[in-house]
Amino acid sequence: MELYFEQNVTNKNVDEHKKRTKALVISKTVCLIFGIFVITTSGLLGDYFFNFFWIFLLFSVPFFVASYILGRINKRHNTEYDYVLDDELIRISEIYFRDRRKLKYTIRLRFIESVGVFDTEGYKKAERGVNKKILALVNYDDEQSVVYICYKTDKGVRQIIFLEPNRAFIMSLRRALSASALTVFDKSISDLEKRLDKKEQEEALLALESDDTDYEEDDVDDNTANNESDDADNGEQD
Repeated sequence: MELYFEQNVTNKNVDEHKKRTKALVISKTVCLIFGIFVITTSGLLGDYFFNFFWIFLLFSVPFFVASYILGRINKRHNTEYDYVLDDELIRISEIYFRDRRKLKYTIRLRFIESVGVFDTEGYKKAERGVNKKILALVNYDDEQSVVYICYKTDKGVRQIIFLEPNRAFIMSLRRALSASALTVFDKSISDLEKRLDKKEQEEALLALESDDTDYEEDDVDDNTANNESDDADNGEQD
């Protein structure tokens, strides 16, 4: 039976800071235009163009650098991730502004050495001799929910990638690595699964209570409307 699971890691900043995103886009564009304007202005010098071109180019550099930095900041605040898991691979894609998608990382399951929670004893052992660390998450505050995967690339380079998987993704990864799950998964993963399970139950309970509240409010509104309608009818009869 083939295994397939996909998780989308959403970024709250995309919805909560739309005005900031627009402001950064405008600022980036303005800086870029000023940089281009400074360079093109040197063309008005005629015969002195080549003498002063490098000076104008030097003045334009801060605008281009500012445009690049603003673009990077805006991109970071509007980046989300897709984790796709099948029988052989984990594919991690970056999604920019909920519009553009780019496959960034591919992990072969057979090359995974260990999986655990960040900043645990298992992680400290795994990070020894690692050549590169990669971040593929949007929530940097909850370190207890950050999972590391230590693996080797096709070229034999040891890397660690940090993810924020949900409980369903972890369970699917366990199934995919069933043959080696006992040696690959750190004990911290079991504790994380319990926390995520408890969190999901609490969220489901809050959602249920919210639905009940909305239903009661609708009933109150309906009863109020009916009472007003009855009063109006009684008034007309009088």
